[in-house]
Amino acid sequence: MKRKHLMLALAFLLCAGLLAFGQRNPAEQVVEAMPRTGAHAATPPSRAASNDVVGIAALRARAELIGATNGETHALFGSRAMASPLPSAAPAGAEIPPLPPEPAVPSMPFTYLGKQGAEGNWEVYLTRGDETLIVHDQTVIDGTYRVDAIRPPTMTLVYLPLKLVQTMDIGSAD
Repeated sequence: MKRKHLMLALAFLLCAGLLAFGQRNPAEQVVEAMPRTGAHAATPPSRAASNDVVGIAALRARAELIGATNGETHALFGSRAMASPLPSAAPAGAEIPPLPPEPAVPSMPFTYLGKQGAEGNWEVYLTRGDETLIVHDQTVIDGTYRVDAIRPPTMTLVYLPLKLVQTMDIGSAD
């Protein structure tokens, strides 16, 4: 057995001995926080002759305990001075200019011509002006567009300068 088990067994035996051989007589008198008066009061024999009067302390007003507040706040645990706020860079009363508008997203410069799929890999044919382009997944077109996914009926492109996602309808997979 480990030492911890021996200590627990010894504590258990000590408690069992106290329960078995300890004093089993109930207390001779009822101890109350305040003696009661009236027919139901249990008066111990030793106190029968004395008439001790125990009263409840009177409540005191908050103003007496803390002091008059007069609209002031009272810090229960004291207060800590905070640093003064930083001065504003703009003069007082100056108008704050509106935020610049978000950059305009150009319309999609490509026109869909067709697609071809083989073993789950898609090839999409696009035109831009007189130029014909063949794109696959993750193809970057002139550093401005990237083909993120080709999943018919849509193709997802990302306009790289603004990281804006755009979709193009390319028809079903049939």
